Amino acid sequence: MLELIIIAFIFWLGYQVGVMHLSWRLRDIIVKEARKEGIKVDDEYNVIESKKPKVLKLWVEKVHDVMYLYDTEDTFICQANTIQELATLALKYKNIKYASVINGDEVYAFVS
Repeated sequence: MLELIIIAFIFWLGYQVGVMHLSWRLRDIIVKEARKEGIKVDDEYNVIESKKPKVLKLWVEKVHDVMYLYDTEDTFICQANTIQELATLALKYKNIKYASVINGDEVYAFVS
């Protein structure tokens, strides 16, 4: 009977160590992805907000009623039919919260 208790304890201990290892690996993966997306994270895994928001300069190209959004380096960001859709897609795909957008002679601001 004592052998069964010892074996059960060893399995339970292995399970606990495995759960702890998995949680540390998942935390590292999440931190790496956050840093890859430009989110600043300190050593204790707290998100660091910058004091001044970064305002990007973007421009729109319109072709056949479809708007294409680019940054100043001519990198494609997203496409949509309206400025509102461009703002939501830019926030969703590239995490752009603040931007000034030039659409021909008009200038818009993305504030999310």
